[in-house]
Formats: sequence, structure tokens, C-alpha cells
Amino acid sequence: MKRAHIEFYGEVQGTGHRFFIKQKAYELGLKGFCQLIDNQVLEVEVEGEVDAVDEFIRFIVKGVSLQVESNNFKLQTFETLKGYTAMRSDIV
Repeated sequence: MKRAHIEFYGEVQGTGHRFFIKQKAYELGLKGFCQLIDNQVLEVEVEGEVDAVDEFIRFIVKGVSLQVESNNFKLQTFETLKGYTAMRSDIV
């Protein structure tokens, strides 16, 4: 099992980041959260099987949204889990 914490900076409001991140996390069976901290920082944390988290990270590195020219983020990974039971987001 593995956990990843990602913070996106810059153009994150109104670009589809939260929608695509939530969709990919569901697809991979990951649990955690995705929320806009302020208009310039999007915080994401997911946990699950190592292969699924690694695929999610590849998705992040590739670029979440085609509407954004830059892909600025900070990524940390952990072996400890927080025990999330669902993937929640501040969007529907």
C-alpha cells in the first residue's frame, strides 16, 4: 500500500483538475481527497495499492488537464496510510 500527497500551484481553478483527478482516482480504486485550498493551490491525497498509486502519479506527471499550459506540482509519497474510506472532493 502507498499514499501520495500532491499540491498543484498556479492555474488550477476552472481547468478541470478536480474533475479529472477524482475520475482517475475512482478508476484506479484510490481513496483520499481533492480540494481547492485557495484560488491558486489544489491539494490532493490518495492512497491504495502501490501499482494504482504509481499509475496515478504517472497521470499527474503527464498533465491532468489540457486546458493548462504548465503542470506545477509538489509530490510526496508515503508508506503509511491514513485509512481513507472514499475519494472525496469539493466538487460534485
